[in-house]
Amino acid sequence: MHATLTQPTGLLNRTAAPRESRLRQIRLSIVVTVFTETFSIHETLDTLLAHDRGYIHEILLVISPRASELSFAICRFYEKQDPRVRVLLQQHNPGIGWAYREGMQAASGNYVALMAADLETEPAAVDRMVDKIVDTQCDGVIANRWLPGGGFTHYNPLKYILNWSFQKFFKTLFWTRLGDLTFGFKILSSQITREIAWRGTLHEICIETTIKPIKHEFHLEQVPSVWVGRKEGHSVNTFLRNFRYVWMAFQVLAGRD
Repeated sequence: MHATLTQPTGLLNRTAAPRESRLRQIRLSIVVTVFTETFSIHETLDTLLAHDRGYIHEILLVISPRASELSFAICRFYEKQDPRVRVLLQQHNPGIGWAYREGMQAASGNYVALMAADLETEPAAVDRMVDKIVDTQCDGVIANRWLPGGGFTHYNPLKYILNWSFQKFFKTLFWTRLGDLTFGFKILSSQITREIAWRGTLHEICIETTIKPIKHEFHLEQVPSVWVGRKEGHSVNTFLRNFRYVWMAFQVLAGRD
């Protein structure tokens, strides 16, 4: 399934079809990773469903086997309430990279959103990403915290400086106008998710799912989004694990993908 990449063509009708018609062509699979969240799951799903204009094909809740009973119960509640919601138990564990990969493999829509249930990824931004796809007929959209209208709340000051430096450096190396290469929040076409071989098992999947499509010359756009520090649970992405982003970036630059 990952053998040969085809020339990116986009999945929307590239004729002068009305905007409403292009919106109806989007069947969005939303992959939401769940670890220890509770009320954040409620807010994430309620926001996604409230903004839906008919484009949500399915919501896949990829839940860690180490999640709490309450997290499982909340996910099952939404699965029973809405036929578009499915709960998937993560098979390879631990690692958000595995969760994203399993979600992308299970998705049946023509576009796939990648996000988390911890509210660090802004649920309302999915609707703006869909609008960007409709307007530009692109192959994918990344959320960019560095654009006007985006930003960081309760973000570690040292990580902020290192993040800014990383973005500037690798933006130049990859010769791209996209400005937030390490944020895992995005929408990709099913052509991208199915034809590219993914290797990341932990948080390096966040940069991999942006730089590999860039390298293969898919048309990616960006929208502003605000990152907000989680209000419950704790991050398992330690400071040293951030070097996995650097390792992944150089691996892709070297053609080892």
